[in-house]
Amino acid sequence: MEYSADAENKAISSSQFAADSSNAQKQFNDEFGLPPVTNKVENMQHSNAERRDQKATQTATTGCCNSTSSTLSNIELVQNCIAQNINKNPIIIDTDTDIDDLWAILYLMNVPTIDILAVTTVGDGYSAPLYSASNVISMLGLVGCTDDVAVGSGLSTPSLPNGFILSSSILGGIDTYLSSPSCLNQSVNIYLQPSPFDSVELIVYALKYSQQPVDILALGPFTNIAAAIVRDRSIIPKIGTLYVSGGQFKTLASYSSLLPNANLGIYPYTSKTSGSSSNVFLDVLAVQRVDDSGIKKLVAIPSTVQKQLPTNISQVNMKLKQLNITLSPLIYGLITSLAKCTNQSESTIYWWDNSAAQLMVQLQNNVTNGFCTAFQNVESLYILSADADQLFGQGLTDFQNTRPNTNGLSNYTICTQTNSDTFLTEFLTKISSDKLYSCEKTYANRFDLKLQSCMSMYGLD
Repeated sequence: MEYSADAENKAISSSQFAADSSNAQKQFNDEFGLPPVTNKVENMQHSNAERRDQKATQTATTGCCNSTSSTLSNIELVQNCIAQNINKNPIIIDTDTDIDDLWAILYLMNVPTIDILAVTTVGDGYSAPLYSASNVISMLGLVGCTDDVAVGSGLSTPSLPNGFILSSSILGGIDTYLSSPSCLNQSVNIYLQPSPFDSVELIVYALKYSQQPVDILALGPFTNIAAAIVRDRSIIPKIGTLYVSGGQFKTLASYSSLLPNANLGIYPYTSKTSGSSSNVFLDVLAVQRVDDSGIKKLVAIPSTVQKQLPTNISQVNMKLKQLNITLSPLIYGLITSLAKCTNQSESTIYWWDNSAAQLMVQLQNNVTNGFCTAFQNVESLYILSADADQLFGQGLTDFQNTRPNTNGLSNYTICTQTNSDTFLTEFLTKISSDKLYSCEKTYANRFDLKLQSCMSMYGLD
């Protein structure tokens, strides 16, 4: 990947990134009229009479029960009813449930500073719609997190269908990865259920009723996230940081010509344009909607940088021996069988989405010696014109030097350099701990079920 000299001057550290977020909670509370958050959340129990009195007071004061003050009061009631753990970083994982996504989820469940509010799945990515939520639920059950994390089943149709279809040979191996006799051959619990909320609802309500800003980890097409923003734009300021796996951030100078070449493809394309990121190309219009929505912080580990982190099984075995770690057969098979189960060469397999999960943890906790060793701030834009031909879906940067009048640019912080040994040490250490910190809640106190109960209690939708 090439970067301009001007872009290099924008290099930043993870500590600088964390410093920008130090007042996020205070700004969040001020913006939405919420009281200061304390370390203890009190459960507020209101009788029917008290709620009627409160509503009558609001109506008398504002003249309308749907006023802003009434809405904020209702939000506070639900927030206190949920009694969210405010000592952890709440996150939503939005995923198309490729196997590297399962690695990322497994890793994050074992991070003590993380509270997974929901895993929202999108179909038509690197898993078929039928399997996207099912495989997350099955994996959670296999590792001992049965019914403890909300998993939403999401949208299956991209915002902008482009004719690109993933190979069925790869999809088949991914979809049946856990249970196929030729792969992990696990007996999964077929009675486990997804959340009563769909993925878009989970994103909207988790953001709306969280006491803190919520970070979103995007591990697949942005279809669900874009749909949630379109449904309720008031959630945008409640997104802390959007962390993106993949994406393309090439300078305009990387192209010998920026003139579309109609001989290289006719829209809609049936194959991904060269060099573009799969998570973007599968629903590039959704990416544009999310990028331009006004989310304050966008962070990505580009696809080209992820290729600095190969899933070398020999390296995994050597590191396990060095760390004196013995993984269970299930976990070891989960992280080492992707090439075999999908009939791919091991040299084509990388840690992919798993790296985005670790990047999020590094920045959330201001880890100065994390696996991502260099960052840059860039302004980016994805080409969406139907006449763009080979440029369709390409992600470009460096507009300030070459096309200074271009509008609609998005500001991203991107990881540009990694240390694979540091990455692998952190990953293997966490997944071997078997702590499952996000699985400490009982079924009835799971975020989505508690949310549903509290919303019903106060007559909200």
